[in-house]
Amino acid sequence: MPKLAEISPPRQGLATADNFRFLRFWWDVGIRNIGIACKTSLEAQTSRKAWFPYMKGGDFRRWYGNKELCVNWANDGAAIRNLGIESGRVDSRPQNTDFYFRRGVTYSYLTAGTFSARLSPGGFIFDVAGSSLFPDDIPLVLAVLNSTFAAYALKLINPTVNFQVGDLARLPVPESSGKKLSPLVEKAISLAKTDSEEDETTYDFVGPPAWKTGIDDVANRHSLLAEIESEIDEEVYRLYGISSKDREAIEAELAGPRLSESEEENGGASNSEKESEPTEEQPLTRQELALGWIGYGLGIVMGRFQPGSPDGLGRGRFEPEVARKLAAMADADGIMVIDRGHPDDIASRVYAALCTALGEEDAAEVVQAATGRPGDPETELRGFFQRDFFKQHIQQYRKRPIYWFLQSSGKRYGVVLFHEKITPDTLFVIMQRYLDPKIALEQSRLEELTSRRQKAQGPERRRIDKEIDTSGEFLAELLQFKETIESITRMKNQRGETAGYAPDINDGVLINMSPLRGLIQDRSYARELQKCWDRLEAGDYDWSHMAMRYWTDRVREKCKINKSYAIAHNVMDMYEGT
Repeated sequence: MPKLAEISPPRQGLATADNFRFLRFWWDVGIRNIGIACKTSLEAQTSRKAWFPYMKGGDFRRWYGNKELCVNWANDGAAIRNLGIESGRVDSRPQNTDFYFRRGVTYSYLTAGTFSARLSPGGFIFDVAGSSLFPDDIPLVLAVLNSTFAAYALKLINPTVNFQVGDLARLPVPESSGKKLSPLVEKAISLAKTDSEEDETTYDFVGPPAWKTGIDDVANRHSLLAEIESEIDEEVYRLYGISSKDREAIEAELAGPRLSESEEENGGASNSEKESEPTEEQPLTRQELALGWIGYGLGIVMGRFQPGSPDGLGRGRFEPEVARKLAAMADADGIMVIDRGHPDDIASRVYAALCTALGEEDAAEVVQAATGRPGDPETELRGFFQRDFFKQHIQQYRKRPIYWFLQSSGKRYGVVLFHEKITPDTLFVIMQRYLDPKIALEQSRLEELTSRRQKAQGPERRRIDKEIDTSGEFLAELLQFKETIESITRMKNQRGETAGYAPDINDGVLINMSPLRGLIQDRSYARELQKCWDRLEAGDYDWSHMAMRYWTDRVREKCKINKSYAIAHNVMDMYEGT
């Protein structure tokens, strides 16, 4: 049989040399700012977009998925192509650019377990660690690479965990797939894609699994996929002409012990680089499903999801009238508060969205399943948002949260922002629309309590004293919260000029959140933001717009001698090189 290299040689793609600068999770940038489904480099350039989908290896996943990154390829990658040019060499390596955006097959070249390959559906730039192939017969190559026989053959070619392009190129491949294989692969891709459509961290997201039947639906789908994979295995064995006796020997050897730790270390793959080893599929739990629906309801009211919009993110599977009602619930500026009775109270708004989407009975079940508390749904949901939800959200979105939870020091008052809608006016809106009225209300309440205390005696007076203490503490907390926000709006640059706060979507969540670190009460994440701010201050991220805002002179001086920085800040007229 011909080698894979003769049919479709594996190709390495882009090495940016600075992934923190040039790569983002897609939600860092937002789907509206990404050039989706470009077919050629020319189409990408004419789209006027800066960010494009990026394939970079990733966790063990067969058939479809791992589409979570995007790359800054503005102006055909001008900033990347010129990175380090002043030193006489370019640090980055844009390889095989003629194959960018093509439909093909991708895989991870570092693997701690079973090899896995996925469809690259077109529109992607690909990475070195997410090397790709572009065969004429995609189903054949995808089926072979995900087969048990290929897992065995690849271990013969290279028994270490550090899998290289040259190893894959030596794999023998049947010359044709016959009529049976292609439909099976298409079914496998479709089933895997449905998983992606039910995961809000993908930009394929349609909606969470159905509340009533979702757990069974997911289990049945995974069971069906396992059956199809077994059929694919059978057909691949047939194409290779493997006898039943040899098959038994192959599968027995694959089931044997793995490499020792020392052997793995000698293979050259660090734990942080390896593709994760496949684990037994864990069934979807009722709590996980409920959390998915609460996240979906939040995305609707924050204006992230687009119910009923054709091909829109989080479009759902609703009747037209329900979709229209849900779409009308989106907040225009993406600002919510945790404040019972306020029109923008996040708990009441999300619960209303759940009731519209599912009905009141099911909405109450969702809240109880997510929180583990049987009380009033709105009250329990409000407490859940205040205590737990955003900690989970930070982890779910890889420490790049899309909803930013700003809290007062005592955590009794909080504001939630959708980062794609934040503008230079957002902090002023928080103070004027939410904090000032709340402070005035608490001042009025404290005055009323003080007046009542003068007339009260005995137990009643002692009770009012406690209320006065509590109200006074809360008022002080609100005033301090406002002062912290005001201090951010008054931030100065290195020239002593008021620079204020204005995030730029291209900088990414971590950099954009770092000036707000004093408003984040999750200590672990606040430390992450502080580290980012320290590196901004040290000049490590002078390619960012945030650095230009606060350390203008320093950054402009670098732009004179650093072409990549000059391109990033659109000041090529300042660049003094050639």
